[in-house]
Amino acid sequence: MEYAVPLLGFGGALFGIVFWMFDVQIDVRISMLGCVLASWVLAYLAWIRPRKDIVALTTPIYSFIFLGFPLDTFSVVVLEVLYAASLTILLVRLKYRFGAPSAPVPDKKELAEPLNSYVKKTGDALLSTGPEPAHSAAVVFVRFAEGEFLAAARGAESAIAHLSDASAPRALQCAFAIVKEQAERYDKSFLQPDTFRVFPPEDASVLAKIPDPKFGKPEEYDAALENALLLLFAGAWNMSEKDHPHLLKCQAFAQKLLVP
Repeated sequence: MEYAVPLLGFGGALFGIVFWMFDVQIDVRISMLGCVLASWVLAYLAWIRPRKDIVALTTPIYSFIFLGFPLDTFSVVVLEVLYAASLTILLVRLKYRFGAPSAPVPDKKELAEPLNSYVKKTGDALLSTGPEPAHSAAVVFVRFAEGEFLAAARGAESAIAHLSDASAPRALQCAFAIVKEQAERYDKSFLQPDTFRVFPPEDASVLAKIPDPKFGKPEEYDAALENALLLLFAGAWNMSEKDHPHLLKCQAFAQKLLVP
């Protein structure tokens, strides 16, 4: 379906150019239907991703606004070409910045590899996690996977306020803090801050991705969030069985976090 966006957008623009060049006696705005359809396809592709791109989701609104303006033939053709190019740029942005679409979840109650191995590896370390922190970890992970970053940040903040060393290991508390910090920024800006929270060296045994000393700041920032989300997933899976159905629906997102 990704190919449909530029094909429909520029295809409609091509018809508009033909109508204009040969002075076809027809409302040239009919050719904008290609861009309208392309914008709907783009919005659908944005909707099926774990992280939602608001700009791509709202493109159909702009296409109808353009259709409503009384423009001359040449202006319509120029507008179509520019709009088709914009949709194509948004498609590339969606593909490389917001990840792949959610994969169908297998109809089973077990996690797929390598996620299953990681969750089992953390079992003993997260054994002291209480039912409430484990449930909070599930809620925060699912909210983040669904692209509800502000809700994930608020959930992590609430969990931190009620956590203690007796109810959850320090590594899990650190994971909540990292997700809170970065999820708040996701909701406002994707720019990396100069300083940010990371896991201390003593937590390396429970991390899915061991930070490489050669990492620069961007890689270190991304690794901190990926490790935090995966640790929340593991804590929730190991200690909150009631949340398994929700976590299974988001395991495709967790699997992608494990990719080097």
